[in-house]
Amino acid sequence: MRRHRRNLWSFSRLSMTVSTVLGVVFLFITVLAVSGFAFFFVSDFRLLKIISLLPLFTGAFSAGFIFGKYRRRKGMLSGIICGLLLYIIISAVGIALSGSPAHISKLFLLTVSGAIGGITGVNSKRPKNLRD
Repeated sequence: MRRHRRNLWSFSRLSMTVSTVLGVVFLFITVLAVSGFAFFFVSDFRLLKIISLLPLFTGAFSAGFIFGKYRRRKGMLSGIICGLLLYIIISAVGIALSGSPAHISKLFLLTVSGAIGGITGVNSKRPKNLRD
């Protein structure tokens, strides 16, 4: 008889934490890439407001996508929760560094992009090494 082994993705809180941390990592990598691009190629500072939204989108999208791809259920809800957790982390860092939390429009962007990532992850191809 085959024993049913549980993996990381069968625990919702642990998998949510892992995918949110990976979303923060992707957000940080994208911040580094965008800041390098802005330093070398952007001469108009009005474009920086638009360009600065790209790391937020990629971080929340990747967190929702990873959680949705490996959990394989409730993609939109899990993506929204990942976006909310990312907003809490960004607000905490903002309070620690500048004394003010992140603006509420960032919450909207993070939850929408996390939901899009979660839906895309659930509807993507199933990973080969995933055991249910």
